[in-house]
Amino acid sequence: MFSYDKLQTLNDIETSIYNYVIKHAEAVETMPIRELATHAHVSTASVLRFAEKMGFDGYSELRFALKQDRKNKEQEAQATSYDASVPLADFFSKVNSTDFNKLIDSAMDLIVKAPLVMFFGLGGGNSLAQYGARFWSNAGKMSLPVFDPFQPFPNSSPLPKDTVLVVLSVSGETHEVLDLVNKVKPEAVKVIAVTNSGNSTLAKMADLSISYFMPEIKHADLNLTTQVPVVYLIELIGHRLDEINHTKA
Repeated sequence: MFSYDKLQTLNDIETSIYNYVIKHAEAVETMPIRELATHAHVSTASVLRFAEKMGFDGYSELRFALKQDRKNKEQEAQATSYDASVPLADFFSKVNSTDFNKLIDSAMDLIVKAPLVMFFGLGGGNSLAQYGARFWSNAGKMSLPVFDPFQPFPNSSPLPKDTVLVVLSVSGETHEVLDLVNKVKPEAVKVIAVTNSGNSTLAKMADLSISYFMPEIKHADLNLTTQVPVVYLIELIGHRLDEINHTKA
């Protein structure tokens, strides 16, 4: 119910309100504005600004929209199973926006001039990193996966200038992921973060962050958050690279 374009306009305070609302949406439906402000550690004025930025006339309209959104999802989803089609439909409606296309254009600017692209992720992200590196290599861009989170980058052998590191992380908070980004930051390397959270540490460390805002599904330490948006982004950029190579040819 929150559009990609509008989420990109939030400042840190408003993002903290968004995170609280998303995590406690049903409770917020009946929560007075002062109570939400207290729980989110912000002012009531900040809550009102958040509601306005999200396209609502006031806090009451925001609460009503949350209630309607919950009812719609309950009707669309089967009671016994998780239906990814609802959040995915929302994601694919966002990718047609002007702001999203500007993000992809910015990523293309970095990738096209990169002499080397490295992909990195842990767990399922590692499999996607291998897939991304192969797909972009098929499209004519030299791309390699980084398998080891402890891979050293010696000062005596610097990475080529304008190398791009594409980091895949659902949470954007995994220590090993952040440590690897710290290793390459002193180099002339551009970091593109593909993460579910636009307010994560990884997103803030990166030169460019592309977030997909899917409902995070976890069972203990196992993460079942859909990665369809990541595959889509990999293939979208891969096909654009292929078009550029064919144009040059």
